[in-house]
Amino acid sequence: MTGLKGTKSDDFINAAKERGEAAMRDKHPRLTRLERAFRHAAIRRKSQAERRAASSMSTTAE
Repeated sequence: MTGLKGTKSDDFINAAKERGEAAMRDKHPRLTRLERAFRHAAIRRKSQAERRAASSMSTTAE
């Protein structure tokens, strides 16, 4: 997404992504639907990475 620069819609999407990811720590952030979708995707990516790390730790412990 870093290559998308120039059009108004691209700037809007990039801003929504940044704001959604920045609001990950808030319990009840006031976000638009697009920002909320980016926040949800970032939370899912984070939890998947944590699960992968935990499973690789349990595999190496055996």
